[in-house]
Amino acid sequence: MASITIAGLNKRYGIHPVLKGLDLSIENGEFISFLGPSGCGKSTLLFCIAGLEEINEGSIRFDGREISDLGPRERNIALVFQDYALYPHMSVRDNIAFPLRQQKVDAATIEKQVAWAADVLGLEALLDRPPAALSGGQRQRVAVGRAIVRNPSVLLMDEPLSNLDASLRVHMRTEIRRLQKELGITVIFVTHDQEEAMVLSDRIAVMNNGVLQQFAAPMEVYSRPANRFVAGFIGSPQMNFLPGDLCGGPADHVIGVRPHDLKPDTGNSGAFSLRGELMLIEPAGPFQFLDVNVAGHVVRATCMDTSGLSPGAPITVSAGFDALRVFAADSGLRIPHSFKETESRIHAI
Repeated sequence: MASITIAGLNKRYGIHPVLKGLDLSIENGEFISFLGPSGCGKSTLLFCIAGLEEINEGSIRFDGREISDLGPRERNIALVFQDYALYPHMSVRDNIAFPLRQQKVDAATIEKQVAWAADVLGLEALLDRPPAALSGGQRQRVAVGRAIVRNPSVLLMDEPLSNLDASLRVHMRTEIRRLQKELGITVIFVTHDQEEAMVLSDRIAVMNNGVLQQFAAPMEVYSRPANRFVAGFIGSPQMNFLPGDLCGGPADHVIGVRPHDLKPDTGNSGAFSLRGELMLIEPAGPFQFLDVNVAGHVVRATCMDTSGLSPGAPITVSAGFDALRVFAADSGLRIPHSFKETESRIHAI
């Protein structure tokens, strides 16, 4: 296990900057997710940590030791790729043992480590099968087994669940988190799936355009987003954003409220309310989404019981003032505010 410190990291391809002055400090044994849209630089950062990409400026330290000039084999890391990268002509046993054989580890130690990895991942009955005879989830477990078999200091995972179906993804993320807790290993997990990041991580590094937007615990990122990008990227459906002056507030502010906090009005005079026209009702299992046209802006709310509601009818939706988030219209940064102050400046429209 290792702590990781990244300071002032810059990465360019030619004249095009990809990572811009990143600073991160990852504790020993933490499970960290790099989260962001495609092209934000999260995989590039992972490959810089792995030594597969050279950095232009800055430093990367493992337990205080500078490793930027070391090759991948010298960093004691393991990398799990999106496409498994198993050797099709080898059995599961030989795939897991391969990194140890490359290091010329003795046969007895290899046998012991392979047995240990197979036991941890539930692969004992599959050791003599070829990868072609395995399901997607089983192949992913073999890839993880090959990664952990030599006890790396850091386990790096580049969107390892993206090729799996929805139910198997849920199962595998539970297995990965259990494994990380059991081994106490430092894990960096790259994903564009916010649900995966929220469920798995001790902390999430949200990235956009090569810039770190926020690095905090999952509920901190969800409840107190650093800026409008983070607020819009985290949470499904996306947070509603409305111009401040539309809500009776300052024109240089943007008001954000999540759909799960907006519900058909129940007459609570102490709530933030929006009046508009119901455009669409979307069933979503235990609740339903309501799309409401508010002065030309589509606002999404949620409702448990839509009886009595119909598209085209007027509707008022409301949320508590403590559910509002206020952002600067120019910079997008969240503006800390007291809810009493918000309540006094924003009124129902």
